[in-house]
Amino acid sequence: MNIFNKKKLVTNSATLFLVTIMVLAAEIFGNKEIIFPEITALAVGYILSEKRSWNVDDKRMLLLIAVCACMGVVIVRYVRIGVFPELMLAFVFAQIVFCISGTSFAPLISAVVLPVMLQTESIVYPIAAVILTIAVIVCRRFLIHFGIREDEEYIPKRLNSASDIKDTVKRIVLVVLIGYAAFRFDFRFVIAPPLLVAFTELSRPGNKAKKKPFKIIAAMTAAAFVAAVFRYFITIKGGMPLTLTAATASLAMLIIINLSSVYLPPLGAVTLLAMLIPEAAVITYPLQIAVGISIYILLARTVFAGSGNIKDQ
Repeated sequence: MNIFNKKKLVTNSATLFLVTIMVLAAEIFGNKEIIFPEITALAVGYILSEKRSWNVDDKRMLLLIAVCACMGVVIVRYVRIGVFPELMLAFVFAQIVFCISGTSFAPLISAVVLPVMLQTESIVYPIAAVILTIAVIVCRRFLIHFGIREDEEYIPKRLNSASDIKDTVKRIVLVVLIGYAAFRFDFRFVIAPPLLVAFTELSRPGNKAKKKPFKIIAAMTAAAFVAAVFRYFITIKGGMPLTLTAATASLAMLIIINLSSVYLPPLGAVTLLAMLIPEAAVITYPLQIAVGISIYILLARTVFAGSGNIKDQ
């Protein structure tokens, strides 16, 4: 597959530009809460991928990101029952919203879970999330206008059938159990927000991506690995700006996506999340991501194996 044709060059450049500007703004203003890792996932699914990755439209995407980002900050500010219980509360909230949203827009999960995992209390986070989501939407509009991407019809579909509710309950129970073990052994990025998004997408009825388990595990692990390595050597040890690290890691992530043809949006978020985690976690981050995605694919292929054959996203 030629990754240097005109359309791919434009979409890859747009994704890289959004990431670089976001991290640069965070460094200029001295506020890492401006960095919204899921924006890379949105770029992968809404700009980079030839077909829109979710059954969603612009207005609903923006509304869902805004509501969930605000709720994540509210949980951190006012619930105060400990990080793990707050994370599970955020995940339950996200699963409920996912079911009633009329969309298959799983990245909303990360929007509410991420601020809880990082214990973000500032309103800067939801404001940045909204502005960056608007940037992705505007970018897609331009791509459609110039014929680089095709406009796609949005058909509302609520995931509130008996089987959908059953799957939601199973996801919540499994994430609670995995999350408890992850916190117990201080391996908490096994339930990193992008992995929870990936689990939700992979366990959806008829998701085709889970038929390529080793390819997905390799791509996710590779993205986490290059991001962790670049942050460690370029920024932590080298003292260079985080913007350089994020841009370099994102470029590597785009190469991984294009060469592997694994257009799984959480790949992007996994890459950018490595810019935000504590320095002490950078060394083990790729291993935690590898373990996490392996668990979720195994569960998606076994516990959710009978959920249909046609991906509706």
